[in-house]
Amino acid sequence: MKQGLLQILRDIFSSSGYNVTESYRYDMVAEKNGYKTLIKLGAYPDSTDIKNFAENATEGMGLYVATHKMTDELYQYATNCGLMVWDRDDVALQIGRAVLADIEGTTADLELIPPVDQQASNQTTSAGFGDDSLFGMFGQDNATKKMPASPKPIFTPQPQWNKNVFTQPEPIQSPPTEPSPPMVLNLHAVPLNVSKEQAINIAKQHIGIVSDVYLKFVPFWKYEFSIGVEQQYKSKIIDISGNGVGCLNALNGNNEVLELKEVYDSIEVPDETYEVKGPILTRDEANKDLLKMIIEDHTKDIRFDSMSGDTIISEHKLFKPSAENINLEIDMVYLPIWELNGRKSSVEISGYNAEVLCNPVDEDVEFM
Repeated sequence: MKQGLLQILRDIFSSSGYNVTESYRYDMVAEKNGYKTLIKLGAYPDSTDIKNFAENATEGMGLYVATHKMTDELYQYATNCGLMVWDRDDVALQIGRAVLADIEGTTADLELIPPVDQQASNQTTSAGFGDDSLFGMFGQDNATKKMPASPKPIFTPQPQWNKNVFTQPEPIQSPPTEPSPPMVLNLHAVPLNVSKEQAINIAKQHIGIVSDVYLKFVPFWKYEFSIGVEQQYKSKIIDISGNGVGCLNALNGNNEVLELKEVYDSIEVPDETYEVKGPILTRDEANKDLLKMIIEDHTKDIRFDSMSGDTIISEHKLFKPSAENINLEIDMVYLPIWELNGRKSSVEISGYNAEVLCNPVDEDVEFM
């Protein structure tokens, strides 16, 4: 069975432009564009097998192919060791795609590349997660795939004769590639302080290998309120004053404990695909919901005891502010959010302060 699977993998890699060789240290080595992928097969690997392979895979990126289902704990351990992993489901998917490509007479795209943290310096838009990446093979499409800019031609000076002396001019060095300047988006928002690479490193601690990364700007109704009210009941003065700040999600209506101090009328956006979410909750609806919430939070149920002869008489009375007693100011502010998808789950990270969000900011986002 092992030799048969090796032959299938060898055919898939070879048809995709890889140079495939056998190795006494590994089962197979696939090389393309200067990158080596060291491939090891196993049926029921354990942590010792994973550790030994990771320690020996020093010449390139290690890919462990398990012919049976791998547990989540072992999969996470392997990714923490710096390995790529195909388990039984992934192997079946790759074989199926190869068969379909053969039927259609096309070549299956297969591009094994180093992990994201080894490519942070490349400054590419897809950061290794596009359709040609390892994770692109798993059917996870990138939102937008940008074509690289065409290189400018380099003119080489020709040798010249000067007074019977042959001179060879110095070669003209091509200027270094300048990174693309950040775009400026006219949006009332807090600044984007967390880079894509930083968000990926944070997400790895929660979901393992990151397959897709999206940047979105989510609208929040940033609010601030104050209440200065005292009510009298008989001879007692009841103080129901208070103040507070927060943010109401304009997409799903969730009230979040967020303190957004730096708000500007424009924001610098890196050369990444992004989406600006339109608000669902209007200003009037947000104002109404916030007033209701503030009134409920500052309603006091006070018990009063009095004596009537030898009998104690108790009564409860509610004291609450009215909408007219509340000074409420709201302002729509956009918060940059990094959404990162992994093998089985997702995570959202604030691009403002790197906080991992507990509640999904959008209705169509589901955490596992």
